[in-house]
Amino acid sequence: MANTIILKNSSTASAVPATGDLTAGELAVNTTDRKLFTKTVGGVVVQVGGGATGTGADDVFYENTPTVTADYTLTTGKNAMTTGPLTINTGVTVTVPSGARLVIL
Repeated sequence: MANTIILKNSSTASAVPATGDLTAGELAVNTTDRKLFTKTVGGVVVQVGGGATGTGADDVFYENTPTVTADYTLTTGKNAMTTGPLTINTGVTVTVPSGARLVIL
């Protein structure tokens, strides 16, 4: 007998699970946006993976939100980029480890 695993899900465009919706490591999917989310052990909901989007086979656009609303630390040994302008909310810290780069285009 096959087992069916059903993730928490939404079909509402741009919907992201709230921190209270998930436990650490639990997955949720937005079926309209084709995005997968999880909650970190630090209590932050993040998008898993991701990539370019578009219509048909034209996966050419990367989108990001313009506001950082929770503390974030880049992974040691990795770099990151985003497009601006970028707002970091009051009281929120973005940490770039030694030797890493954060580029805002």
